[in-house]
Amino acid sequence: MPSPRDHQRAVCVFLSSSQHIPQRYYELASEVATELSTRRMRLVSGGGGISIMGQLARDVRAAGGHTTGVIPQRLVDWKVGDTDSDELIVTRDMRERKALMDAHSDAFLALPGGLGTLEELLEVWVGRTLGMHRKPVVVLDPWGDFADLQTLVDGLLDREMVRKEAAQDVAWTDSADKAFDAIEVAWAAGEGRGATPAESTGHPDEWLEAD
Repeated sequence: MPSPRDHQRAVCVFLSSSQHIPQRYYELASEVATELSTRRMRLVSGGGGISIMGQLARDVRAAGGHTTGVIPQRLVDWKVGDTDSDELIVTRDMRERKALMDAHSDAFLALPGGLGTLEELLEVWVGRTLGMHRKPVVVLDPWGDFADLQTLVDGLLDREMVRKEAAQDVAWTDSADKAFDAIEVAWAAGEGRGATPAESTGHPDEWLEAD
């Protein structure tokens, strides 16, 4: 018999696994956990039990929410997995990990993070641009950690290496409530369903610019 959580949408959160970051990032993760729980959304994450990734999952569970972690076997071997996760999926490698995180999610939310967070954000951003999915992609950046990325994309836009529509495929927010408002507005507009490349209504240049 399906459980109530089967009818709840899931948000995949990309965020730092560093243990050497300021306290404000832990507080931000707790705010995100509160929004997830209040709005009755499930959490999908990279399955780590350390830093703000672990903090977020613990806070969601403490509030009665459901967490799914997806983690490569190599990281499990390093003893950094979120072993208390409601569902911990262990993968062969990073590529399989990202594919399963995508498949289990209805939206993507990026918090400040390092190279892994950037890679994950850009991959789902490009996937949306190419019409491979229509799930909301939102960045939560209260302190301007991704300001240089915005500047870079604006410069590429000026040089016509990025289309305006592609640049606008990400919603930039500065607070947890605004981030989740953006996700819910996108869902209300019908976003969140999967789409094949053939269903994309964009110009073929979409494919070329992602090369």
